[in-house]
Amino acid sequence: MAVQKKKCWWLVPLMAVVLIYAAITFAAQSNNLYEINLEIKQLEEKIAREEEVKQELLKMRDEISSDESIEKIAREKLGMVKDGERVFVDINK
Repeated sequence: MAVQKKKCWWLVPLMAVVLIYAAITFAAQSNNLYEINLEIKQLEEKIAREEEVKQELLKMRDEISSDESIEKIAREKLGMVKDGERVFVDINK
């Protein structure tokens, strides 16, 4: 038995070094994985906000492109009138 202990004396320190290396590697990868998951969550939230903005802009585009909206803008901002309409100007203002 004494002969076998002398042959494998290096096995215990080797296993200790391997286990320490594995623990350090696991801790580093765990930290990296946490940071990546956090970044993914932030990007998903940003995508959701941008989708909401996109929906609002599409809604505004549809509202602005309607005939009533175009007519309203032409009357209010450009001072246009339809043929045959009379324009009254309030001189008291």
